[in-house]
Amino acid sequence: MPKMSHIEITRLQGALAVASFVSGVVIALACLFLVEPLGEIANSAISIVSELLVLCGAILGVKASYDVKFHKFEAELLKKADK
Repeated sequence: MPKMSHIEITRLQGALAVASFVSGVVIALACLFLVEPLGEIANSAISIVSELLVLCGAILGVKASYDVKFHKFEAELLKKADK
């Protein structure tokens, strides 16, 4: 398997975060407006929605952390290359 570039990894993380967020919102809306009794969300639906939203936040948090570390590492390399 070829190694993924930084841009491809960022796109993949962003797509996974968006997909988990959209899935959580769709499940919540379906439970509110399509499943009887209307306006009530079952405990299992609340659980999966919260897990999908936490996954979204975790992916974005890991991405932000990775980006900060990557930029620090890149700055250190450039600093050493200038010396």
